[in-house]
Amino acid sequence: MNTVSKRFFLAASTACAFLAALCIGLDLYVGMDGVRERVETAIQRQTGGEVKIGGMHYALWSGFRATGIHMRAAASGEPSSTLLLPSVSARVALRPLFVGRVVVQKLVIRSPSLVWVQNANGGWTFPWAKPESRRGPKVQRAAKGVKPEFKVQTVKLHDGQLQFVDKKGKTRADLHGITLQITPETAGKASGTALIQSITLSNGLVFEAFRTPFAWSESGLTLSPVSARLAEGSIGGAATMGRTPGQPPFTLDLRFEGVELKGILAQLGENQKNRRTTGTLLGNIDLYGAIGSKESLGGVGHMRLRGGRMEQIPLVHLIGNALQMDVKELELRQAQLDLRIGEEKVFVDSLVMEASSLNLSAKGTSALDGKLNLAARLAVNPRLSRQLPGWVDANFQPVPGGDWRDIGFAVTGTLSRPETDLLQVMVGQKLGNQFMNLLQSVTGKHKKKSGDKKQPEPSPTEEENEEPQPAATP
Repeated sequence: MNTVSKRFFLAASTACAFLAALCIGLDLYVGMDGVRERVETAIQRQTGGEVKIGGMHYALWSGFRATGIHMRAAASGEPSSTLLLPSVSARVALRPLFVGRVVVQKLVIRSPSLVWVQNANGGWTFPWAKPESRRGPKVQRAAKGVKPEFKVQTVKLHDGQLQFVDKKGKTRADLHGITLQITPETAGKASGTALIQSITLSNGLVFEAFRTPFAWSESGLTLSPVSARLAEGSIGGAATMGRTPGQPPFTLDLRFEGVELKGILAQLGENQKNRRTTGTLLGNIDLYGAIGSKESLGGVGHMRLRGGRMEQIPLVHLIGNALQMDVKELELRQAQLDLRIGEEKVFVDSLVMEASSLNLSAKGTSALDGKLNLAARLAVNPRLSRQLPGWVDANFQPVPGGDWRDIGFAVTGTLSRPETDLLQVMVGQKLGNQFMNLLQSVTGKHKKKSGDKKQPEPSPTEEENEEPQPAATP
């Protein structure tokens, strides 16, 4: 080995030894209880919550790493938001540290779990957003004339979980398998992609393979385009959410196609055992409002059903009982729903279900909790009309422009347990006819039945045809 090689080897060995000593020293330093406690105190001062850190380490290949981080939002006697970070690592560039810059080349968060609880006012303010806490340190730094630079180049989040809980402790939404890749651009501005394996809503609906690019700026969060799977069907569209504290405004524009009706009913808790409910949904829904504010909710929706076959549907079963017929299955030629949302109600502009032998149409309102108030009409074709009991068929009236007959009734109750007054309407009309017949028999007047044929009137006699002659004037 020549002199140059020896010097190079010695320099390299010295550098490696220095780096090793530096890494060991940093690892020992950040692992000290006092350092960890100072970091916990600083985070608590900035967030206003409780913070516990299990351990802190440093390694040359992975950078700084913290484990077992547990954060809890300050709350007195109420359910509080919690955040669990099993592992957070940050690869920091060493060279900028010597000039007062902290450059995090890659921040990696693994398996985080956030339980986000609604605040007392019904809003969804981020639990650890404390703007008033951030203003204090800024003033202090300005007074000292120190402007340290902190920059994160890339953020990756793997296998996260997010649970939205209302102030009563009920889960509103549950998100599993969250993967985020974020590229911060400037202060308050970032972009990236999001992938969520499953989103389960409180009503039981499950969205799978949710994927979207996103952009975060001063105006808020934009998700476009959005794609997901729902009951074997596809979902597409876009969404926005503002940055207003408390109840931020939002817009949601979704289009869906090929969504299996049977799968939707199963997710909503309807017992589908031994049923043959089939058909695919397509349509769109546009919503806007403020998160957590039912008063501000508005929008429109249009839905269609293809290849619909329904068996043992509660409303159809009720109609069958009223008609005194065994209506177990209904094969639909067409089904559609057009609605508007506003004033804390769902306005059903048109609900149409057309089968070969009967048609059902309705319009009215539905409360956001599912309570129904619909005015409906049931029409039957001549073949089905002949199969009805006589007193039932007598309640139906001819439909103008055709040979179908229909009757009006009301639909109340809830979406899962609808109720109708169809039977009461028909029984009431039957009793009313019986009363009229009794009244006519007492007064001696006979009410002609609708099925009676009109009898021809007798022809006038010759005497009746002769007009009386006026009396002669004197």
